[in-house]
Amino acid sequence: MPAQIASVDVVRILGKLSDDGGEQSSRNRFIKEYLSKYKSPESIINDIEGLLDAYPTFEGDSESLARAFADLVNRLAEISGFSVDYVKYSGRDKITGVWKVGEDVQIRVAAIICTSFEEAKGVARNALLILPEAIDLGRPFVTVERLGKLFSMIEQIELPVSSIASILVTDDNYDKRISSFMELMFLAFKKELARKPQMSLQKEWTKDELQDFIMQRLKLPTIGMLFSLLDSPMVGEELVENINEFLKENESELVKGPMALGAIMGALSKHYSGIKEELVLREGKKYSLAEKYRPVISEIKTRFESGKQTVTR
Repeated sequence: MPAQIASVDVVRILGKLSDDGGEQSSRNRFIKEYLSKYKSPESIINDIEGLLDAYPTFEGDSESLARAFADLVNRLAEISGFSVDYVKYSGRDKITGVWKVGEDVQIRVAAIICTSFEEAKGVARNALLILPEAIDLGRPFVTVERLGKLFSMIEQIELPVSSIASILVTDDNYDKRISSFMELMFLAFKKELARKPQMSLQKEWTKDELQDFIMQRLKLPTIGMLFSLLDSPMVGEELVENINEFLKENESELVKGPMALGAIMGALSKHYSGIKEELVLREGKKYSLAEKYRPVISEIKTRFESGKQTVTR
């Protein structure tokens, strides 16, 4: 039915959307005979856009058209995976629907057509306010366009609605919201990670990359740290002594105490940028070289010392 006729036409035919009459009410007919035919977010969004375009000059019952808007938004949530209670028209706090996910998430929704603060008065403060467009009401809201894009994304990448439900909850439990966002990120990249199950999230260094990184990008104190840890792990003061021995040999300014190690480790982390595997590991006061890179770094040290001898001859 939605393919041939729009909600504006249905409201015009029904004359008025009302809960009166129970199963035989015009609202029940609108939901069962019209809205239930929708199966995708995109088709509902198109209908909503048409309704909003027609609303300013609609010659029928404009209140019924506003009610149709609210029920279209309810259906949008329903086909996206929410369990939806279609709240009675003219209910308390202007609530138009209650969206649920299992027993943990329940969102009270107020989807209304309004253009001013006065028209939004009476909407419950803890309701998710859904508007046709952004206006300054002095309270949080979401536009139906943005909500439609979110639900379309869920459909396209096949995310469970539970992964975004907490984002729409209007309480101040940011821990819950962050958990929901983390779940979204994991699910979005899950397929990509599954294609490379044996790879670390941080890329391994190739021999050439490590050679270029150490010899071209690192400063002498950091190079001294890497070379000092080749033989065995070290605690802070011992490591500083070894780094300073290296710096003396290379006629460079010495580092001042164990506090300098934090700066060196910070410089290394900045170069890694969360992409490459760590070269130096720290456990408590002990620093150690990543075992898998010990042979390559040993070769680099040998070439470094050979190059220095060539220069001094």
